[in-house]
Parts: sequence; C-alpha cells; structure tokens
Amino acid sequence: MFRIAEIQKNILTLFGIILLAGILIYLLAPSGIADYTVVGTSYWHETRDRLLLKTAYNYNNIEEIKNFPTALGDWRGYDFRYSESVYEMLNASIILSRSYSAHGELIWMDIINSKKGESFHDPKICYGGSWNIVNESIETFHVTGNRTHLIFGEMHANRLDIENKKDPNERQVVLYWFMFKRFSDEGVTMIRLSAPVRDNPEATFAMMKGFLEDELFAAMYESEAEEVTVAERLIKEHGILGIVAMLILLLVPICLIFSEQLKRIATRFK
Repeated sequence: MFRIAEIQKNILTLFGIILLAGILIYLLAPSGIADYTVVGTSYWHETRDRLLLKTAYNYNNIEEIKNFPTALGDWRGYDFRYSESVYEMLNASIILSRSYSAHGELIWMDIINSKKGESFHDPKICYGGSWNIVNESIETFHVTGNRTHLIFGEMHANRLDIENKKDPNERQVVLYWFMFKRFSDEGVTMIRLSAPVRDNPEATFAMMKGFLEDELFAAMYESEAEEVTVAERLIKEHGILGIVAMLILLLVPICLIFSEQLKRIATRFK
C-alpha cells in the first residue's frame, strides 16, 4: 500500500514538472510562433542549428515565387528551365530556376516546394550519377550582412563540392537548405545554390557566401527588430488580468509538484 502511494506521488510530481516546463516554453515562445518558418539543414526534422524566421514570400505559392526579385544588388537574374525529365523525376508542386550573374560570376538558384518527400531526393544521391562528391560539410553564414537591422545572427547550409566524372576539370560548389512550418501541411521548400568553379572551390564558395549574406538572405526573409513573447503580448493586451492568468497557469503545476508538502502544511493547521 505504501509503495503504491509513493509511486502515485512520484507520478504526480513528474506530471507537474512536465506541465510546468510546457507552460514556460509556451509563455516564452514568440507570440506568432505558428507564422514562423523553420530554416535548417534537414527537410524532415529540426536540427540544433536551425533558425525560426518569417519569410518575405509565400514559398508554396507559385505566383508569389514568380515575383521573387531578379535584381539583387549588382546581381541580375534570368529564369531558365531544365529538361522535362528533371521535372517528372522531382514531381514537385513549385520549381523556380534562375541564374544570377554579376562581375563575371554566375550562380544558379533553385526554389523547390513540395508536399512529397520523394521530391527531395538526397542531393548527394542525385549528384552521384554524373558527379563525384569530393567534399561535404555544413557551413555557417553571418546573415546580418551589411544590413544592421537584421538580427538573426547565423544561418547554416549544407555544402557539396562536386566534379564531373567524365571531366574532372568541370567542378561546382553546391549549397542547399530547407524551410517548413511546424504547424502546417504546406509542404517543404528547398533552396539550392550552385556555381561553377573557375579557380578553386574556396574562391567560389567565398563568392557564393557573399551573395547569400549580403543580398539573398535579406530578400528571402523578413527582418524583425523585436521579438514579442506570448507572455509579453498577454501583459500588453490584458494588463493585470494577463499577469493573473499567467500566475494561475504556473500555480497549477507548482501545486502538483509540491502537493505532498502542501498536504503536510495543511495538516499542521487542522
């Protein structure tokens, strides 16, 4: 009998701790969390280095994607199409392919949106047919760029260095990352940048890094100088009532955690 009571007490305490953690996470989360997009290096789960951002475009809307700027600083973009077999293989809802050029440099960009996992064949497998992958890594980008109002800090993307199996002198650097919303069935978007290697891969990567940090990131994502949490919004909109509501929410799990101690105190005053 004593053992059953002890187990029940431990379960109640554990439930209270889990409930308290959930409430704290909710109150300290961005108030518009459902509107945020997860930006990371994997399309099927969140990684530790992911970002939560608001996008400047709806990437599952073809009309909005068509309006993505063709001019990014000194870079000028022109749309192109792959062979039909590529589109049949990907079976994606939206594919925008565009080449950007400036100062004799060239970058190809693909925006691919789909609700089907097969649309996101592992690029390492896709390139494996005609290309050798000579290097793969996850790179860090300082996405404040030269626009100090962007406060997101760092972004990460996958990198592949590849060379043509038939002609090893034909080389490319490929960067790609994924975007999706946590509470939505809108699908996943992959952004892929690739560029031909002229001198060496590091020089090509440095050029692509500058393009992403100084131009592309600011065009793709909204800048927000203020992060408002759920707790802050409750206080702002409801004042004292908001504070009282939060205290009640927090008191429930706290009472569960310390239920045994509260019982002892109550017994003393009887």
